[in-house]
Amino acid sequence: MGNLTPRVSVVLPTRNRGGVVGGAMESVLDQTYDDLELLVVDGGSDDETPAVVGEFDDPRLTYLRKPRGEGVSAARNEGLRLADGDLVAFVDADDRWRPGKLRAQVRAYRAADDPVVVTAGIEKAHGEPLTREGVDGDARATLRRLDAPTYTSILLARRDAVRAVGGFDESLPCFEDWDLCMRLAREGSFAHVPETLVVKGTTGDNVSADPDALFAALPRIFERYDLPAAARAQFLADAGVTACEAGRFEAARPYLRRALRLDWRPNAAAALALSYATPRAFDVGMNALYTVERAATRHQN
Repeated sequence: MGNLTPRVSVVLPTRNRGGVVGGAMESVLDQTYDDLELLVVDGGSDDETPAVVGEFDDPRLTYLRKPRGEGVSAARNEGLRLADGDLVAFVDADDRWRPGKLRAQVRAYRAADDPVVVTAGIEKAHGEPLTREGVDGDARATLRRLDAPTYTSILLARRDAVRAVGGFDESLPCFEDWDLCMRLAREGSFAHVPETLVVKGTTGDNVSADPDALFAALPRIFERYDLPAAARAQFLADAGVTACEAGRFEAARPYLRRALRLDWRPNAAAALALSYATPRAFDVGMNALYTVERAATRHQN
């Protein structure tokens, strides 16, 4: 189990997020777990971010301001290189941690058999849960099915393990959190805290909402990992739906059709049909589908 009170290094990548980064920093520095450091890696902000960070007077804070941004994965890896904790955690600038997050995850880490990763529950700002069922033990099969949570802000990992697998893949424009977890799962077991400990931000500038980033990442993901058909279909459907939401219906249709050939799923079928309607009709139709799916989930629970 190692150190009973392991030091935790928290890496926060940011660029031009002055309106939200202070809240993320507060949520880390207000943790009930004491032995932590916060490494804010700024990829060339030209907004109020430096001033916001400068308002914090806390010896646990280190602010690294780089002249230009090289992407969120590069910023996380820079923080990882600077980290001196036994464990490392990550938080995005628009996410928020509940005060007991690190204490609960460190407790789970100590109780388990030296896991490489501890995950936790996460929800959207309005309270909708995001977490798939967590994994205690070997996570490889569950991750291949895309059935395990991998949001970066819920991860607490052994620093030596993250470094051993090479950190975040800076060549991937998205899915870098899932890719890291896939590689970490080869190194050892996972543990999970089911309690909701993270609130995900809704500022809407996530790279995963960029269709071109999704289109570029998918061939690399499919080449790198032997995934079941249902998982490949989910990746393709998500890319197609995202493209439709951006108004790029023609570009989306091949991805939606490929998804449906692999594994029929309601969101891909609905998006493909609605892609021939108006953007307004697409939004109304998909929102209706999501409302029905959420109601069904609540009924099952």
